[in-house]
Amino acid sequence: MTTPPSTNAAPKWPHRVALCASILTWPLVFLGGLVTTYKVGMAVPDWPTTFGANMLLYDFMNAPPGVQLEHTHRLLGVAVGLACLVLCVVLVWKGPRPAIKALGVAALIGVSLQGLLGGLRVTRNSQVLAAVHGATGQYFFGLMVAIVVVTGSVWLGATTPRPDTLRLRRRTLATLGMLLVVVPLGAIVRHFGSHMAIGGHLLLALMVLGHAIALVVKIERSKVIVPELVPSSRALGASILLQFAAGVVALVLLWPLDPARVRFDALQVLVRTFHQANGALLLGAAIVMTLRAHRAFAPAAGRLEGIVPTSSRDLEVVA
Repeated sequence: MTTPPSTNAAPKWPHRVALCASILTWPLVFLGGLVTTYKVGMAVPDWPTTFGANMLLYDFMNAPPGVQLEHTHRLLGVAVGLACLVLCVVLVWKGPRPAIKALGVAALIGVSLQGLLGGLRVTRNSQVLAAVHGATGQYFFGLMVAIVVVTGSVWLGATTPRPDTLRLRRRTLATLGMLLVVVPLGAIVRHFGSHMAIGGHLLLALMVLGHAIALVVKIERSKVIVPELVPSSRALGASILLQFAAGVVALVLLWPLDPARVRFDALQVLVRTFHQANGALLLGAAIVMTLRAHRAFAPAAGRLEGIVPTSSRDLEVVA
């Protein structure tokens, strides 16, 4: 008789490398936000060189602040690229499943395309590509978070999906889908200050806030029967409240938005950049919660057949 794989049998190195690569990716997103906030995306006018010099050998410590910031962003991008190369090799070599091996290749392709987008943004001096680069940067961070989840022992361990009586698969997926739409609208607001984009971004943000808070409350009330979703649910709740508060403060501080504005005070810089960088963490929390829900529960949402409540609280939740 075949023995199901245990969580202890899950390979640890792929998960550790994925975790390191994802941790390195978030500061890259944050630095990209600073580059956009300070409007120094064209501080270095050439790519892949820096003022004609090898990017890795350029002495940027004595350069102007804008050049230092943009060049640091580039160097960190190289570091993330190397991390993704190592991750790809490790996952293709040690990945326990074909889909996980494919994710390693996807990470390497994704970081390469992201670097190319950043370079084309410079060589073509394109604000459109800058906005696309900012949005896809958030998506790329989400991909790295997903790889961390699917290489972990919890995901790879043996489990029996339970009936999804709370429809958590559908609700987590809906939250994630709305966040994926909010991201490019936010990039348009940051790069162009379009009032139509601001309206759409704010309206959808309110929808996401209401839907996410309702989801977090439902999971918190049902934490006895859905314990695996509680950590990511709480992370989602905290990050979305911070995100909404930062968005409102940024709107108040910067209104009326002027795309041509160059100077920002320290508070404006902090709030704008935090709002952008926390958005990546919010997206990551939604991805973790969605993956956990799809791993824990069967796709037949809402069916009560076969459910045997183990406590009076479970009876209340099912009802």
